[in-house]
Amino acid sequence: MSYRLNYCISSKEIAAIICLLLVQGVLVFWYEYSYRMELRQWTEDTIRIGFKPSQRVDANLSPYGPGLDRELVELFCSRNGLTPVWVELQDFRQGMEKLINHDLQLLLPVPGMQTPDKKSLQRGPVYLEGRFLVLHNQWRYPLRSLEDLCATDVVVPGRSAFDKILQDVREVLQCELEPSKRPEPGKDFFDALAERRFRFGIKDEKNYTFWKGFYPEVRRTEELDETYSLNWLWSSHYMNLDRNLERFWEDIKNSGLLDELLERYLGFYPKEQDPYELRQFQHALQNEMPKYAQTIRDVSRRYSLDPLLLVAIIYQESRFDPGATSRTGVRGLMQITSHTAEFLGIEDHLDPHQSIAGGARYLQMLGERMDRIGIESWDKWFMALAAYNQGLGHVYDARTLAERQGYNPDSWNGLKKTYPLLSYKEYYETVPRGYTRGYEAVNFVESVRYYYSLLYGHALLSRFEAEHLGGFLDLVPSDWPQ
Repeated sequence: MSYRLNYCISSKEIAAIICLLLVQGVLVFWYEYSYRMELRQWTEDTIRIGFKPSQRVDANLSPYGPGLDRELVELFCSRNGLTPVWVELQDFRQGMEKLINHDLQLLLPVPGMQTPDKKSLQRGPVYLEGRFLVLHNQWRYPLRSLEDLCATDVVVPGRSAFDKILQDVREVLQCELEPSKRPEPGKDFFDALAERRFRFGIKDEKNYTFWKGFYPEVRRTEELDETYSLNWLWSSHYMNLDRNLERFWEDIKNSGLLDELLERYLGFYPKEQDPYELRQFQHALQNEMPKYAQTIRDVSRRYSLDPLLLVAIIYQESRFDPGATSRTGVRGLMQITSHTAEFLGIEDHLDPHQSIAGGARYLQMLGERMDRIGIESWDKWFMALAAYNQGLGHVYDARTLAERQGYNPDSWNGLKKTYPLLSYKEYYETVPRGYTRGYEAVNFVESVRYYYSLLYGHALLSRFEAEHLGGFLDLVPSDWPQ
């Protein structure tokens, strides 16, 4: 037996539903209209940017530019006829208040930032991600379990953004974890751990990657579950500014420019920085490099090269051992081949002063060749380093493959992807110079870039290991990439 329930909606009920929908539509329309009525056009020729000091905003220890975020902001402003006004903040919460109150037009991120869900705030795309780490000094016991954090001294950076991380850890551990001290997030933080004033510290991994090279005794002991993402924040109150910022991010992502900048600032760091290797590096700076410092100064002036780049090449090639011999039989401080040595007029490979002078002259010649084919700025020197390692011909072949693969042949970021292909038959048979172990050239360039960055930072930090590098900074040519 089946039953069927018939129910007819009366005309009054239909009218009530229609009225309800109309009222709802009017309210939504009024909300949107009211919000849009509040929107304005940004008519000033300046834009106020809030930031917390970091190497992304003020890369004073990096040779590769003013900082990732600062360079992006300056690029946006130049494209839109604006002048940036930089506003240093005490903490991120202060920046959020200023942004909501329209005292700032743009707010740069910090790891662990918490942003309110407001219609008036616009978030740009994520461009950096990472995890939070527990760090310790190698001369103190590592973390056995997270519970150790409850009964010891912990240091965290002086940022309100880390409050949420501490809160999450407290909830997991069920203890009143309070940091012993909250120094500034850069040098002060790592000094506190390096000097063993605290047993543990909590830091974001990108910052740790940068500072690790100057503090090999500070090591990771645990990776927390908490992650972070970095993206710009701006007010959507100004329609034209909101639209221009959205277009800017869309353009730099689609054009590959964002990838180029990320590669220049971060692409050379090894996945793991060996603390023992870093100790050897610092030992060589202190004890071996001074033997050749005057020669390096002289030839850098003669050939208009950054002396710190020459030091980085020497360390990568020979670890400052004038008798170093490679597995292919190349010898000397700068590992110049017999053919190149003959061309340069080097009589004795093992004479360190001849080797340095010849290597510097050869690098300068390769830089000039890059100039002739229109390679500029850092890409010029990165490609010159690849040519120093494996010859100009293979650089040209890698550029040919880059064009075929749809990469920019004038960019080292493009050549990093195609150079390794020269060790595969299906690729090296299609180019004039043929086979080479292209991955070795990439590894060479990235290692030199890494040591060059460490040297620059050591000199500016006035580390005792680098006391002989101080005067080198004054010898950097005026036309050197900045």
